[in-house]
Amino acid sequence: MFIATFVVVFFRGLDATLAQTDITENDLRAASAGRALRIGSVADGHVTVIPLEVYVSRVLAAEGDPKAADAAQQALAIAIRTYTLKNSDRHARDGYDLCDSTHCQVLRPSTPTSRRATMATVGQGLTYHGELAEVFYSASCGGRSEKAGDVWPGADYPYLVSRNDDVCEDDPPWVVDFRLDDVRRALERVGFEGDRLKDVDVDGHTSSGRVSRLRLSGMRPNVIAADQFRMALGPTELRSTAFKVEKHGDELRFTGRGYGHGVGMCAIGASRRALRGESAKAILEQYYPGLEITSLVSIPPVLVVVPQSSGISVTVPKASSIAASEIGRIASAAHNELARTLGTSVLPMTIRLHDTPDSFRLATNRPWWVSEVAEGTSIDLAPASVLAQRGGVEPSVRLAVAELLVADPLAGRPAWVRIGAARYFADGPASIKPASSRTKCPTDAELLLAVSATAQREAETRAEGCFARELPKARDWRLVR
Repeated sequence: MFIATFVVVFFRGLDATLAQTDITENDLRAASAGRALRIGSVADGHVTVIPLEVYVSRVLAAEGDPKAADAAQQALAIAIRTYTLKNSDRHARDGYDLCDSTHCQVLRPSTPTSRRATMATVGQGLTYHGELAEVFYSASCGGRSEKAGDVWPGADYPYLVSRNDDVCEDDPPWVVDFRLDDVRRALERVGFEGDRLKDVDVDGHTSSGRVSRLRLSGMRPNVIAADQFRMALGPTELRSTAFKVEKHGDELRFTGRGYGHGVGMCAIGASRRALRGESAKAILEQYYPGLEITSLVSIPPVLVVVPQSSGISVTVPKASSIAASEIGRIASAAHNELARTLGTSVLPMTIRLHDTPDSFRLATNRPWWVSEVAEGTSIDLAPASVLAQRGGVEPSVRLAVAELLVADPLAGRPAWVRIGAARYFADGPASIKPASSRTKCPTDAELLLAVSATAQREAETRAEGCFARELPKARDWRLVR
């Protein structure tokens, strides 16, 4: 695992020299001081090892404005490096550090401009109260940045707030049309059900004025978070959630502003600020108020313990209130008991206890109210303090192990079958009340794209009840459909 601690050589007083020197990737490799990242390809799964500063320069070439002035390039380079180090274990369960898609950061071949900005900021990152900050950036905020917590519930940072951005206020709006039937098909692909989508209406706004939720007339469920709706239709087609929607016959017209989620730095805004003479420091202060530019050599590493026992590997934060060995014991006991009941096994297994809710959210893409995510042979757990408020570590580990055990035999079934089965066996059949014959089993969207913690719990309870209702009919849990 990439560890965000290193000795950095600073290049002070070289700004004028750098501006006239063609920095090479070999120079950036040397500046990385041996530190590198494992980057996984979403296309073919290939993993490439890239020196840290080379990686920053390649991301800057992809994510930044190639014509932006030096101050904007340097500000974004610092933000990219901060994001990289803060999230360098985002894909630990996949065997690498970060991916090469918009899920993490996109890469392109570095350019003289991106290499120069990277070298000018080597070793610099953004911190909050002495710790690496969680930062984000997007292409264009459309005149007002977005509060992080309005995009990702629970991600409330005092430095990622909604602020006016005067350099983007006068940008012309974009317009895009979708046929209702095409929208319905896009929603069906992510788990919604319905024969006909009749209309789409705005059902709420965030603090910046962006759409927070939409009502879907004729679909089940009939609500969806705006960012999930945007992902379903395609983030390059529906450019942001700062839009209004109107129905014209069998078409929906979206008129909006900005491009991306709008949280943190606005790349286009940074470029315009640099053109009017603002420094990299001033640009960062605009988009990340309260953060400090810091030499990352002063940031202490977040060490983890990874003991191996009985085929179960557990990773916990250095300051964890629960030992890795205790989580391993709980998981081993749950696996042994449930494996006997179900007749399946998933060893070896890896378990990671996250240190913050945002680390958990970024690694799993699930909202704050989810406690555990189990996929393949890996389990991600929310922080121990969060699990303690939700009934403790043991029930979450037991449920996650059950999810791994039922996954392969129930592959390809609706989500309610897999989730219902895991909860049924983890909780114990005696505690489950079968659903009535009139109860509709939850759609995949209700379980995987719930708009609130209450909606999530209700859908999971119905899934469990549906499984309990159908199990006697099938006689074998593997045959429930």
